[in-house]
Amino acid sequence: METLRICIGTNDGEHIAGTHMGDTETFAIYDLDKKESILVDQRQNHVKDLDHAQSDKMQQILNIVKDVDVLIAQQKSPNFVKIAEKTRYQPVVIKSATIQSVLSVIQAHFDHIHALVEQRQKGEFAENIPVLE
Repeated sequence: METLRICIGTNDGEHIAGTHMGDTETFAIYDLDKKESILVDQRQNHVKDLDHAQSDKMQQILNIVKDVDVLIAQQKSPNFVKIAEKTRYQPVVIKSATIQSVLSVIQAHFDHIHALVEQRQKGEFAENIPVLE
């Protein structure tokens, strides 16, 4: 079965943070397929207080979540655009409030997101950042 490993920025473990992913307390890491999702890890964001404009903040965050396929946030940040253009990670903006609703949205769009991840794994980077509700 095909799966995705996703990262959701959160401050309380129940809601997606309303800010940029890099400014959140914790990264909730899930494995999911079309039918189920499993929380596999919660990682502290020890670089959240670094200046937003610091170019290595993005790289430090990617090192924390290096095993994920998809990065999810409520806001499209300049770093999300850089990630879309230059890395293997697929950023996705989701306007849902709770992590459970985010997981449901990803599952509803699983085939599309999985296809984008597969393109990235082949080295085909696109500026496309899906915005889902």
